[in-house]
Parts: sequence; structure tokens; C-alpha cells
Amino acid sequence: MTMILGVLAAAAAAAAQPQGAPTPTVVVNGRPPVAAKVDVSGDQDNVLNLVTVWPMGAYNARVDGQATLSCWVDAHGLAETCHVVAESPKGLGFGAAALQMRPTFKLEPAKGPDGPIGSSMTIVLHFKAPNSQFGVGSPGDDGIPTGQGGSASLGQGLQVQNPLELRPVTMLDRPIWARAATFEDLASAYPAQANGVEGYAVDHCKILPDGSLTNCQTIKETPDKLGFGKAALSLADRFRVAPGWTRAPDRGDLWVDIPIRFEPASAAGPRTVDAPMWLVGVDPDSAPKLFPPEAAAKGLTSGIGVARCTVQADGSLTDCTPETADPDGLGFSESAVRLASVMKMNPWTADAAPVDGASVEVRIQLNLKAEE
Repeated sequence: MTMILGVLAAAAAAAAQPQGAPTPTVVVNGRPPVAAKVDVSGDQDNVLNLVTVWPMGAYNARVDGQATLSCWVDAHGLAETCHVVAESPKGLGFGAAALQMRPTFKLEPAKGPDGPIGSSMTIVLHFKAPNSQFGVGSPGDDGIPTGQGGSASLGQGLQVQNPLELRPVTMLDRPIWARAATFEDLASAYPAQANGVEGYAVDHCKILPDGSLTNCQTIKETPDKLGFGKAALSLADRFRVAPGWTRAPDRGDLWVDIPIRFEPASAAGPRTVDAPMWLVGVDPDSAPKLFPPEAAAKGLTSGIGVARCTVQADGSLTDCTPETADPDGLGFSESAVRLASVMKMNPWTADAAPVDGASVEVRIQLNLKAEE
């Protein structure tokens, strides 16, 4: 289904930034290289299988625009985080609209000596406002264009092609999930005709008050025609938004985009979490109390403990065990185990993957608080 969205007021979730994703860099002196260019057209014939996000005022006024984003693009080519570097004209909302299209970006990742790596990239989006198209037609009942996204007569043998319907919505950006698809769900949904290639698709869904999703449609699918879009839609009922994030500030409709990355069975290995979004971190009040006394007795005031844990389907950590600490043998990792046991991550990661049953390494720095 093709459509155009109006102005979006992002409802930013309280989740932390993905672990390991640095703040994208901005080149101050000189221009950063452009990794990708995206043309955001308002014309019906040029918008295929894509939800195009537009600032409503600019769209109605037929104003073209441009936005430049700096994004952290992971090893899968997904833009995990982005921020606006520049927009033109300023103050019309093109930057905010560009940010809402982040889940639809799928780029060629940077290459390191051992394969794809994450890196900071610049993405430029050009917004081209719709133009009226004239042709031969017959007058309508009142000579006024009717319908949405179709053609209507103006009389005198002229016809206007209406732009696509604007649908103002509020988007939930970086949602907190009460439930998400699992590794088994993705394996079961992987399309047989994909023949072992990695796929990516994005569901665009309306959030109901109970957190469930409805009216879902595919707004991104790559590679196309291999069934990844249909597979993503089949997983939409596995997701549920956490309580407290199911209503828009104005009590209007609230929508969410769900990026889903499909790995073939041949690529399946040990389950890991590369881009966790932490919902519950280390308790700052508990950490100083757990500073190992044997380390303090040796005059140390800081150390790093490492805990390896298994992630449950709800994002909580269990079965934590101590790993090699820095310095080792003084109790730092044992303290890290106690602290990690109360941590919790979002059940769906920033790189569009599940967390259930995955192994995660948690590194925690402990500092001895000086007595006042």
C-alpha cells in the first residue's frame, strides 16, 4: 500500500542508546562524504512500497527540501542511530521527517580487515513536492478534485492528478517492547524461496491501547520479491508495546515501525546480542556497596568486572557467571554478576534482532566512593 504521512511528532521511548554505537561524528571543516542519497518524492507514480514522511506544512505548500543525517550504520547496513546535521529550508520539519525514515535505510556497510564493520555515515534526503499533472478529461459534478490519490476533472478538458493522501500520525520512535519475536519465530518465518540470503523488512503498524498491533503493512523489503515482506507481516502479532507507551500525547492514532532482519539457517551460530538497548541499568546506589573488600584492602579504588549472562525473552538477564576481570582475582567480576542480575534490555535490538536465549557479556566498572 502506497501512502504519504504528514507531520510526525516522535514519541521518544526512554530506552538507552544501543551499546557500542558511538555518537555519529560530524565533520566541521569540510564536507563529510555522502554514503547514500534518498529521493523522497511526493508524486504518486514515484512512490512504490514506501511510506514517505513529509512535514505537512511543507507538503501542502509544495515546498521542496533537503535534510542531511549523520548515522551510525552497523555491520548489517542498518542505521541504528541518526541525528540531523543540516536541513533546508530550516524550520519546516524536513530534518524531523528524515529521522522518522531511519528504519527504511539499508546501506552497504563499511569494510574492515575481517569483513563488514559499523561506521558513521552521512545520508542526504531530497524532498520533492508533488506537481499537478494535466491531461484530457471530462468535468466532474462540481469541477473540484475529489477522492484521494486519484485523478479528478476540472472541466475545459483539463484534469489534475491529485497527490497522495496525507495521513497525519504520531510515531513511536525506539519503542519499548513488552514482547517481541524470538529466534525461533524468525527461523520459522524465513521464506523458502529466499534460498539462503539475508533479508530485511519493516512493518508499519498501528498500536492499539493494549499494546497489540493492527493495520500492518510492509514499507521496506530487501531483496524484494523473495517473500521477506510477507514474512515480516506474519510476525507482527508477536510484538506488543509496553504499557505506558501505547497512546499518543494528543490521544490520536499511534504508529510504530518494526525493522526485522532475517538470517538464513546457514548463518545461524551461537545467539549473541550485538546492539542491546538497556531499559534497566546498574543501580548507582548499589554499585559502591558491592566494591570488593579484597580490592579495597590492596588500596585499589577502581576495577572492571565482567559477567556473562543469558538473556530471557523479556530482556532480563539470568545465569550470570564471572569472567576475567581487570584486575583479576579480586572479586570485581563476582560483584558484576550481582549487579548484572537486575539489568534488563529491550526484547528487540537496535540491529533488528531478537534477544531470547542469547549470550551477552556485561562489563561493569566499579569505583570505590571516597568517604565524605
